[in-house]
Amino acid sequence: MPIRITDKLVKDLSSPAKGNAITYDTEVKGFGIRITAAGARSFVLNYRSNGIERRMTIGSYPDWSVMAAREQAKSLKRDIDLGGDPMGERHEDRVAPTVQDLWERYEAEHLPRKTPRAQADDRSMFRTYILPALGRMKVKDVRPADVDMLHRSISDHHKVRANRVTEVLRKAFTLAVR
Repeated sequence: MPIRITDKLVKDLSSPAKGNAITYDTEVKGFGIRITAAGARSFVLNYRSNGIERRMTIGSYPDWSVMAAREQAKSLKRDIDLGGDPMGERHEDRVAPTVQDLWERYEAEHLPRKTPRAQADDRSMFRTYILPALGRMKVKDVRPADVDMLHRSISDHHKVRANRVTEVLRKAFTLAVR
């Protein structure tokens, strides 16, 4: 049953025997406070986007005050009303491919077309230079400045190799776009 969520209410809520329980707010539809059996409290927002029901955690209590969490819920609801899907965006960001994933795709799809010597050279460049510097980055987050920094770090010692590394990386990104 919805009730206006206040700091006093959040502090006074008792933990369920197991699992979690959500108390919803009367002021903002879908906004609530979730309490777990361990006593952890966090603010949530339930909403629908493209026919899919989602529950998004806004933040934990007392890190977030009731007032701040309610304002965040209102802001998120405005975004949702305009067609946004904040939880969907989080999921997409989590599963976005990394440069490591790009390398695995490059290795499977492009390397077999090259000669054995060229395959070994590309593997060496990825393992020695590209993956240590950019491997954990999301492909969508790699900026020209990141590639320039990689190029500069290699060109201090191996100018030709630095150019070749950026060419191989460019080819991998081109394949990713396709």
